[in-house]
Amino acid sequence: MAQLPIGVDIGSTAVRLVQLSGSRRDLRVVDAAKFVIPREAMASDSRQRTFIVEHLRRLVKERRFRGREAVMALAPSQVAVRNIRMPDLDDEEIAQAVTWEAQNKFPFDTATAVIQYLEAGRVRQGDEVLDEIIVFASPRVEVESRIELAAEARLELVSVDTVPCAVFRGFERFLQRREDEDMVSVFADIGAETAVAISRGREVVFVKTIPIGGTLFNRVVGECLDLEPAEAEALRRRIASRTAAGEADPHDRAARAVADAIRPHLEDLADEIGLCLRYYGVTFRGARPEQIAFTGGEAHHPHVTATLADRLGMEAAVADPFRNVRTDHLGPVLDRRGIRAEWATAFGLSLKGFHLAHDHAGQYAA
Repeated sequence: MAQLPIGVDIGSTAVRLVQLSGSRRDLRVVDAAKFVIPREAMASDSRQRTFIVEHLRRLVKERRFRGREAVMALAPSQVAVRNIRMPDLDDEEIAQAVTWEAQNKFPFDTATAVIQYLEAGRVRQGDEVLDEIIVFASPRVEVESRIELAAEARLELVSVDTVPCAVFRGFERFLQRREDEDMVSVFADIGAETAVAISRGREVVFVKTIPIGGTLFNRVVGECLDLEPAEAEALRRRIASRTAAGEADPHDRAARAVADAIRPHLEDLADEIGLCLRYYGVTFRGARPEQIAFTGGEAHHPHVTATLADRLGMEAAVADPFRNVRTDHLGPVLDRRGIRAEWATAFGLSLKGFHLAHDHAGQYAA
């Protein structure tokens, strides 16, 4: 039975760890844990880093996690994504061409950046058929910071990933049938920001990061109600819990104020996701999907997912990465389905253990 690395998802307000074992058809959770980063620890980058390192050390030592191998993801804000098109090349030629093409595509010096790519598929451009390539780039200092943090936490970092690829990996296991080969899936991971992934069958064909998410929502709610962002986040969580439990009060002024404050930004986010869908449709000439799956910390806010789905004209689903995986031995940490969506990144990071031996040099495996 394979023991996979610990997936460590370092978010803006919380850190989640998941370790899986077993086979692709019979996954089991070794352990899962979460800790919230308190407001006082966010006073400075160094204080926050120290808090995270100390808590990672303690959890890995005291819980049921096995081994020290870990996979982490860069935050969406730390990774820039661009799409380029190239003629059909072999792997070595593609790697060289991507590095060359990336030189003037990113808002930082790519000579000191880490550049990775995904082959998204063949597309027609005029009379030519070209390869669509998704290029990820991050300043090397961001990657080195993750490596150093892992070392300080006494973890062996075996891979650094991206959020959209990790999220999709957690649901790829449900796309094994022949009829799934042409199925188009859309995932929106809404945390501090939003990462969108569109897949066709078992392949990621489009990725985009949108700088709209929980950080912005909490700030505008705080400005509206004269609250600190952390207080605004707590208020929004209470409202979401009541709504999910069917206990929402239609006369709750605070709930109405929260909804009114974030509505314009939800509409902007929906419009950005709509542009992603349009790009996919034009590029790959595929049918528009009917459903969008939400993950991330904001996915448990019914108002957020309902507003987005309504403006997009799509059905909404709050995705559960632990579907068909036994979790009752973990106690209350995973006992609420509506909260499970926030574990999608950590779940997919652990799953990368199945892919590491098969990764091509210079590529993120989705």
